Amino acid sequence: MANKHPSVETANSAIQYLTKREAAEILSCTPRYIERQVKAGRLRALKPTGKLVRIRLRDLDKFLESGATTGGDA
Repeated sequence: MANKHPSVETANSAIQYLTKREAAEILSCTPRYIERQVKAGRLRALKPTGKLVRIRLRDLDKFLESGATTGGDA
């Protein structure tokens, strides 16, 4: 069965957008952690309307490359 969520390794030239929940699943963290990182300015996110938040896969990748750690042993 194919993975229904894109992974950081599958990023191509096409822009992929993730919900907070999808980004959290990739990082094995909670959506609240994603919210805190966006609010702190560590993770870029798009907020086109009200509560709607989308995160570019490439921005999630940059966040990880910046040395961010999530859950478990770092």
